[in-house]
Amino acid sequence: MSTIIDRRSSGTRSTANQDRLQRRVRARLRVAVEKMARSGSIEDLANADQPISIPTRDLHEPNFRRDLSDAPWERVLPGNKEYRRGDSISKPEGGGSGKGREGSPDGLGEDEVAIVLSADEFLDLLFDGLALPNLRKTAQGDIHAEQWRRAGFIKDGSPSRMHVGRTMRAARARRLALRAGKRRELQDLLDARGILQEEIQDRMARGQDVSVEQGRIDELDRQIAALERKIKAIPFIDEADLRFAHIDQQPHPITNAVMFCVMDVSGSMGEKEKDLAKRFFLLLYLFLRRHYQAVQIVFIKHHSTASECSEQAFFGAREGGGTLVSPAIVLTEEIMQQRFPPDRWNIYLAQVSDGDNYFADNAVVGEHLTSLLPQLRNLFYLEVNRDSESDLLQLYEAIAQNFPELITARASEREDIYPLFRALFATEEIPSHV
Repeated sequence: MSTIIDRRSSGTRSTANQDRLQRRVRARLRVAVEKMARSGSIEDLANADQPISIPTRDLHEPNFRRDLSDAPWERVLPGNKEYRRGDSISKPEGGGSGKGREGSPDGLGEDEVAIVLSADEFLDLLFDGLALPNLRKTAQGDIHAEQWRRAGFIKDGSPSRMHVGRTMRAARARRLALRAGKRRELQDLLDARGILQEEIQDRMARGQDVSVEQGRIDELDRQIAALERKIKAIPFIDEADLRFAHIDQQPHPITNAVMFCVMDVSGSMGEKEKDLAKRFFLLLYLFLRRHYQAVQIVFIKHHSTASECSEQAFFGAREGGGTLVSPAIVLTEEIMQQRFPPDRWNIYLAQVSDGDNYFADNAVVGEHLTSLLPQLRNLFYLEVNRDSESDLLQLYEAIAQNFPELITARASEREDIYPLFRALFATEEIPSHV
């Protein structure tokens, strides 16, 4: 069943009630979308083409009505042959039994309605209220911010934005254009009347009849009076003269940003761990592509060695081998120095691992992180599917004591990923440990 929510105002509906209805439905949709994001498959998140069910009671606007439960019904419907005005109508049998209708066999009852969201609407609800933290202005780059700027003048707008100068200029131009032809015609009539008046005086001086000429004078006077009334009828200012200052949101380039996505694909990462990691990175990828289309994304996968890869190879990685984290950190540093200098770029790093790292490599990781973190806006480390904190996570937490831009989190089930993602990228203050 498809549902259309009417956002138009009408004379019989309260605008405030419509606004509350839209907010209520949007809140229900957001809860349904978050539920899908927590438990749905990765394909569902990428495609977002499944219908979402919300209760039908949320689709009704509140309104007042008379309580007729105890009052007599004074209206008789046309075509009635049984009752007359003033008669009491008893309740039908079984009306107070409280039995509902039989439920639907397919699980979608009459109290729910399915709404199909487009991909854009789904992503807007999924990432509502999220943003890249600590995004600072560097050199002018590809990321744009919407700024209100003057965009000329329009003929319709708010009275508070009426531009008096432009309005008066348009009014004067209109008056000149409308009066010019009439004034020329009036001047021609006045000149003709003057000539005719001189002719009448000459004929009167010679004692000739001037009745014909006087009739022509009277006709000219009527035409002159009509033209003068038309000229005076031209309004000083007309609705068509109104001009309003127009402002519009225009994109303005503000900065550059890059996100390094580092994923452990070693043998210790089982199918469950890889599913959690790919779910997190898919949310991150969709979020960046939806809100920051110009953000550069660098994909790095690692086991005992690290390599930069494409998007397809990153999400489809099925590798094995031992685990070393330091090669991924070193490769990130190299790419950053070669292509993304920190003084011109906002640099973020998101890393997902099961925490299983060669014990001697932890010291190397700590040394490189200490030199790398001052150049990053944030580093998000997510450890997946462990009953206890690994030595690698404890190392990251110790480093985070001196570097608040390092944020750590743990997740053991797919339902944990979306709440953690919202916690990491919420517009409020970022927590140090999730």
